[in-house]
Amino acid sequence: MNVIDSFRDEFFFLSNCSDHPAVYDEVEYPSGEHAFAAAKTLDLAQRAAIRESATPRAAKAAGRAVPLRPGWDRRVRFEAMRDILASKFSVAAMADRLTATGDALLIEGNTWRDGTWGRWQRPGYLAATGGNELGWQLMRTRTRLRGLDPAVHWPRAALTGHREHLLDPGVHDWVRDELARVTRRLHTQHATTVGCSGMATGADTWWAEVVQQTGGMSLWAYVPFPGQSDRWTPAQQADHRRLLAAADRTLTIGATAHTRFLFARNEVMIGSLGKPPGMGCKRGPLCSSAIFTESIRSQQVSRLPSRRSHNLHRRVESAPRDVPRPDTRRR
Repeated sequence: MNVIDSFRDEFFFLSNCSDHPAVYDEVEYPSGEHAFAAAKTLDLAQRAAIRESATPRAAKAAGRAVPLRPGWDRRVRFEAMRDILASKFSVAAMADRLTATGDALLIEGNTWRDGTWGRWQRPGYLAATGGNELGWQLMRTRTRLRGLDPAVHWPRAALTGHREHLLDPGVHDWVRDELARVTRRLHTQHATTVGCSGMATGADTWWAEVVQQTGGMSLWAYVPFPGQSDRWTPAQQADHRRLLAAADRTLTIGATAHTRFLFARNEVMIGSLGKPPGMGCKRGPLCSSAIFTESIRSQQVSRLPSRRSHNLHRRVESAPRDVPRPDTRRR
């Protein structure tokens, strides 16, 4: 069980609409949806009315009708969800059901177009995309219930980075060696068992090869669109086909070659790690910057010529901010 992408049937207990009570501000509500809807307002009478809603769906509708408390959209709603989930899964039976999902990726796939708390498949897309905030919060709650530290327990790590023509050929072998070293460290020290790759040339491909060759790790391939490798060299295309064939999971994001699918791929891939998109890279396995920066700072870079080392470090630090060039299929 590597991915749970719908909170229905046997996994309906993960949904806020399941009939499992949750406490918020010292008041018990019939479901997490009731509690979350009530958290939108500071008016105690309105909270009481929401609490009496006959169903979670009715509570959700009632919550949409109240004036939002200050800071709700920016910060408070995420803190409220964290507290509600902590309460819901504080019951031993519920905690056991959540921890029984192991390190599975939890995704609230939905059809009601919620791209903040879950993921949905937009027109022109081949896969559901979105922030999956509920899934992330559930995974973080699960990690804590298992007695693990989310700051160091990283079941999945991802990389999408510089293309090989943007790195000095003289450092290619060094980067490959560093990727292998960091991958071993992720596996042994952070319990990482899945490596996610953006499947572009250069760093992505090198990382995918290392993951495939590391015992106890699986490769998840995140492809921005069909024909990603159409403009590559024959050798690069052959490597791409081989790695895709070896991947344990392949997710293609968009139906056609377009820049937006590159960004969507990164969002979905990063969102699969147990941290929400938009958080910094240096405290978790989020992107090429996290992995390469860790490599550079923990090893003796003096073995590289100083100018080359400086340029590699500068390029890697800026990688997440790079904007794709018009030739999007190069990725």
